[in-house]
Amino acid sequence: MPDEPTPQRTVLLVDDNEGFRIVAALALESAGYLVQQAADGLSALDLLQQTRPDLIISDLHMPLLDGRALCERLRAEQDFAQIPFVILSAYIESSGPHILPDVPADFCYSKQSPFSALLPQLERLLASRA
Repeated sequence: MPDEPTPQRTVLLVDDNEGFRIVAALALESAGYLVQQAADGLSALDLLQQTRPDLIISDLHMPLLDGRALCERLRAEQDFAQIPFVILSAYIESSGPHILPDVPADFCYSKQSPFSALLPQLERLLASRA
């Protein structure tokens, strides 16, 4: 009996920079993810009323509702608290995953780091939540 195909995982990508969203979505899609996009935290909350992604990647600084506030709101809601949440920010300079003490995300990552370095981190995070 052949192995069943791995179901495609969905990522909600939240960033107010459309150019970055396009590039990040292409990188995620080429890695096999289905990508949904939102331009800010409020739009992400609206989208989450219709869908449940396997992972959320959000910018830290955005208008209306930033990544920190979005993460805090989702962590406080039972339906969304267990969804892995990653912050990508231009304000984080060094490579590799980081924990920011005032952000309840699983980890934070620099936008300056290559996406190819982030993808294995995402896989490990998803595997740990399976």
